[in-house]
Amino acid sequence: MPPQRPFPSVPTSTSATVPYSARTDGKNFICITRKTSLGTYMRRCKDVVLKDGYKTLTLCAMGAAIPLLIQLSAALPPILPYAASDIVTEITTGTQDVQDELIPDDDEQEPTFESRSKSTLTIVMKIGDGVKEASTTNRGGRKKRKQGPPANASAGSSKKAKDKSAAQAVFQEPEQNMEE
Repeated sequence: MPPQRPFPSVPTSTSATVPYSARTDGKNFICITRKTSLGTYMRRCKDVVLKDGYKTLTLCAMGAAIPLLIQLSAALPPILPYAASDIVTEITTGTQDVQDELIPDDDEQEPTFESRSKSTLTIVMKIGDGVKEASTTNRGGRKKRKQGPPANASAGSSKKAKDKSAAQAVFQEPEQNMEE
């Protein structure tokens, strides 16, 4: 029997039959296993933060997957476009009781269950205040258009743009004379 997850694999607010790519709720809760590579988890976490707008990631691992979780938590801050001081990491250790089903060689005997404990590690990474930002994509997966003046804006707004560009300062490095 697989051990129970610390949270449901599909949030109760989302249909379980919807493809994973169409879901937005619960994407920031990730269970780490040894079956998936570090690069895949890094890409998934980066997408959750940048594309879906989550500012809190909850990463969980159990047993042999704990070293992979530690690697992931150390590898994520450098690839995210935030200052290291903006990312707060909270680490929680624990123990989970699991049951193994022992199937006997003889078909006449009933299977037995053996109980044991496994180590767990939960890492919560918060960026800034941890509040989710508005998503940059709409429900169809396409990026939202930026709101701005229409292409056929009046001549008055183009005059303001010219004045603004004229007021911009241009910095230039002075020429250096190299004497031999």
